[in-house]
Amino acid sequence: MKQKSVFSSLHASTNAHPFIFRLPTEILEDIFIQCASDYHCEHDGRPRSAAPSWVNVSYVCHRWRNVALNCATIWTYVFITSQRWTEELLARSRQASLKIRIWLLDESRWLNTVEKVMDHLERIQELRLDVPAPYNQQVLSKLSSRAPRLQNLEITLEDPSPEWPSLPFDGVPPALHTLELTDCSVPLSSFKLNALTTLGLHYVPDQFKQNIEEFLAVMGYMKDLKHLYLDQALASATGFLSSAVFRTFEKIDLPHLARLLIGAPLSTSLALLSCVNIPLETSVKLECDSEPDFPFDNHALLCSLLTRKCSMAKGHALSSSTILTLVINIFSAPTLTFSAYERDFTVVSDWDSNVPLQIDLNLSEDDLDEDRITSNIFCSMSFSNVGSLFIIRPPFSPAFWRRMLGYFQDVRCIRLYAGNMPDLSVLSLTGLTTDEGVQNQDGLATGDRGQSHILAPRLEELVLDRIIFLPERDYDLPELAITRRSLLDSLSTRRGMHGRLTMTQCAIGNSDRFDSVMVWGDGKIHVICDSENNEE
Repeated sequence: MKQKSVFSSLHASTNAHPFIFRLPTEILEDIFIQCASDYHCEHDGRPRSAAPSWVNVSYVCHRWRNVALNCATIWTYVFITSQRWTEELLARSRQASLKIRIWLLDESRWLNTVEKVMDHLERIQELRLDVPAPYNQQVLSKLSSRAPRLQNLEITLEDPSPEWPSLPFDGVPPALHTLELTDCSVPLSSFKLNALTTLGLHYVPDQFKQNIEEFLAVMGYMKDLKHLYLDQALASATGFLSSAVFRTFEKIDLPHLARLLIGAPLSTSLALLSCVNIPLETSVKLECDSEPDFPFDNHALLCSLLTRKCSMAKGHALSSSTILTLVINIFSAPTLTFSAYERDFTVVSDWDSNVPLQIDLNLSEDDLDEDRITSNIFCSMSFSNVGSLFIIRPPFSPAFWRRMLGYFQDVRCIRLYAGNMPDLSVLSLTGLTTDEGVQNQDGLATGDRGQSHILAPRLEELVLDRIIFLPERDYDLPELAITRRSLLDSLSTRRGMHGRLTMTQCAIGNSDRFDSVMVWGDGKIHVICDSENNEE
């Protein structure tokens, strides 16, 4: 009887404990691992004198301590702290694979601890290094050992060093999937990268940049690449484009490529896109720099290459079904962003899965000609499904708009952001002539081939955001602009067509900002709401 009461008491005592103390061991391990992982992801890698707060899970109670000490994975998220604590981490992780992030800064007192950690290269799975110039050689020399478990490697050097091991990782890192190098001069040809799925080379100093032929020889082994980022990493390819090697080059197939970034001279972008086959679905971002001896008119050829994605039938244009919105940023270096979402006006600075193509044209002042840019680019591409145009700092020139809207006849929404009001008289139905070109077989003008037909016949919305109009009275603006009355007169001529004009935070000269909503149709303009009665 007495024995029964003891068991009953123990059972009641256990049930009285908070639920968290009765969690199964496996759940506790998962929670502890998640705490360590979150710290690892958020921690910048700088050495710390104290252990992170997640270590305190081993001090809560006897059971939690046993769970923590018996779970090697918790201790594989190595942080650089005192030598005693670092050695304890390495010991508690036993032989499990390590995840390490190190931002050494310019503090020699941590160098011995870092070297001790790097001595465990054979079981490092993830390694992120940010190393200052004085310690390049000491740290990089540790990369000469074999690294059979290494999957992710990211290295940033403050001052690039040519003193890499002649055979990094003994030449064979069989499990390496991700390689990101910033300000590094690593010779890619010195070790095999057959298993890579992500390769990022960023800001390679000029004296260490590879030529395109050398890089293509290495890339030929990377058949499984999914992400390729080449940002200021390759030298000019003008010589390669005129060589016999380029004319006879057998294209490299990258059937799994999902994202491609090329930040390079225009000739290099042309050469790379000419020498690889990429899927139609690949999201491409190009940051093309002009070259003194390479005419920028070649961006027409660049766009022609983009339209002939090699996974498509020969001669088929870039699938218009994947491009519904075009964003053109004329401010500074012109940027063209093509989005797969309708009326997607948020992709100006973002590059995500909904952006099948983005082109940044880093032009010199001599090359900055919006009319020529649009003519050379859009004549090579098919955008029959594009329904939305978003233009930042819109050009004034009616020739620009005549050409632009000639290519985008199905546009339904145009949004202009910042700058002066451009000349949109081309939207008017009056004054149309047939001597500027010829119609296509459907009676529609395309591009520069003529303006005998109404432009943007399906236009249903015009949005002006932070646009400045020219006052009716004499007034000098630093750039050309038209009056609000001129815009309304042009829209009022679109008889039989209805649409909505929204003006947000707009101004007439130096006047206060105003908001206004109007509709056009049947030859009239109807004001729905206007925050200020401005004299036209």
